[in-house]
Amino acid sequence: MIKVLIVDDQKTVQEILTSYIKSEQSLELVGCANNGQEAIDLIKIHQPDIVLMDIEMPIMDGLTATKIISEQYINTNVLIISVHNEDTYLNTALQVGAKGYLKKNTPEKELINAIYSAYKGYFQLGPGLLEQYLHKVTQSQSSTQEIEQLKSVILQQSKLLDNLNNESGDRFKAGNSSARNARATRNNSLENQCSVLEKQIYSVASRMDKLNHKVSFLQQLCGLAILCSALLGIALLFLFSMSS
Repeated sequence: MIKVLIVDDQKTVQEILTSYIKSEQSLELVGCANNGQEAIDLIKIHQPDIVLMDIEMPIMDGLTATKIISEQYINTNVLIISVHNEDTYLNTALQVGAKGYLKKNTPEKELINAIYSAYKGYFQLGPGLLEQYLHKVTQSQSSTQEIEQLKSVILQQSKLLDNLNNESGDRFKAGNSSARNARATRNNSLENQCSVLEKQIYSVASRMDKLNHKVSFLQQLCGLAILCSALLGIALLFLFSMSS
């Protein structure tokens, strides 16, 4: 069983996520916390595999709690579940060690798949956030080829992860020894392929970030050149007026 802890200060959200977890036989809900500090206290007791973490909460926010969890409880992976989709929150979540970032309106099936993926150690980014990120990259004039490559790689990984998640769910159900061995072999193969694809994603993303930095640097140079030209024009006008 995969042990899951829900952390959110809204009871309604807790109830919805609880219904998702309890509908899946392979998942076990170990508790609900109202803030980051309560989450850490419950992690000490239950040692969950996955934590579904909100961001804005009283006493201790989700990002601070995620940083502590990623540093002190290496066997517990955190999935951020938030209404915020700003790049700042996403970047910070990655920096503090979150294994994924999803919106609160993520459908049940996609959330369950994200839990299985995070349990396997794979990073999970919500579909809407992925589209937003790709749109931002496009607007920043990054290479179209790089974007298409990233889309292709992520699509391949999504298909593999979906197969892997289905196999993971089946693995927790009873079966004979030969069937379990066959599933284990397929799982290992899928995991290896996902690992390769994940490395490709980070490689492509890294190259795109470098392109973004280059574009930003060139934009700053253009701005500086325009400013210098303006100052030079003012200076020439001043000298011309003085000579007159």
